[in-house]
Amino acid sequence: MSFDNYAIDYSVLICTYNPDQRLLQRCLEAVKDLQRNGITTEVILVDNNSTPALQSTPYIQHYLNQVPNMQLLNVTQQGLSYARMGGINAARGKYIVFFDDDNEPDSAYLLALRQLHTQYPQVTAWGPGQVQVDFIDGIDPALEAYARPAFQERHEEKTAFSAEHEWQACYPFGTGLCMPAAILKGYIDGVNTGRFTLTGRNGQKLSSGEDTQMILYSIHSGGAAGTAPALKVTHIIPGKRTSPVYLKRLAYSTSLCYATCVAEVFPEYRQQVMKEIKPPAKFSRQSFKKFLRLLMGANTFKQCRLAAEIGAMCGRYLLLRRPVPGMVRMIIQVMKLD
Repeated sequence: MSFDNYAIDYSVLICTYNPDQRLLQRCLEAVKDLQRNGITTEVILVDNNSTPALQSTPYIQHYLNQVPNMQLLNVTQQGLSYARMGGINAARGKYIVFFDDDNEPDSAYLLALRQLHTQYPQVTAWGPGQVQVDFIDGIDPALEAYARPAFQERHEEKTAFSAEHEWQACYPFGTGLCMPAAILKGYIDGVNTGRFTLTGRNGQKLSSGEDTQMILYSIHSGGAAGTAPALKVTHIIPGKRTSPVYLKRLAYSTSLCYATCVAEVFPEYRQQVMKEIKPPAKFSRQSFKKFLRLLMGANTFKQCRLAAEIGAMCGRYLLLRRPVPGMVRMIIQVMKLD
């Protein structure tokens, strides 16, 4: 894959669907204020079928006039993956930087990326080592300790990267992810041919995974993935996403997609899954015992932990095309995880 012959250094891609104006305005203001210092950029705001359409929104028109080289792109096929693919196909940059509409990048973000790309050319997926979560509407103190890492807060002190085929602590999340456009377009080819099947968040569904899959694909393509403390982002979380129900659904959905993420990139992982999967009776029995304990007043942290455990095992069942046991499906329904 060639990383040459690009007219623009960095394409900043922001995908959104029915955004909270408070969050998206902070994101766009931060993107406007990014220090460029000789770096050529474009900004692509992807409207994934919002109602009303962002084109008719006055504050969006303001930023289209204020942010250098910014355009609004409409992608009507619902799902974050489709929005991202539309933005990737439209991008002209050598590298693509993904910001969600609730991300507020540090003004030196692009400068830090340029330095990292110069110093570590073998790393093809970078993300922030410093992510600060801002609960814009506050949060229940009893939930905060769990919610901060759940929303990707991290405070790395050193630059670190790896090329292992399974998830590593130094790998970046989707927030602030930067990858070469050539690799991302290879990933899109995999989606179009049916190799990769994850479609990202869609409407009210929280199932995700394409972030993880893109990062693993960059490793499959011969690169490494890592984080650096020089890359800093604030993750803005509104009150509607801090409820116990939302946190449980997030834990379940994030875990559910992992096995498929890895196995579609590295098919040999399927053999490991076959060794780790629990028989239906054991899976049902263990899940039900833990569920009964939750009914006796377990805290949200334990509920989220069970949701993640169930999601991870269900993900293995789905990968191997095995039916999830009825008892487990009942627990998922009662806990409102799906």
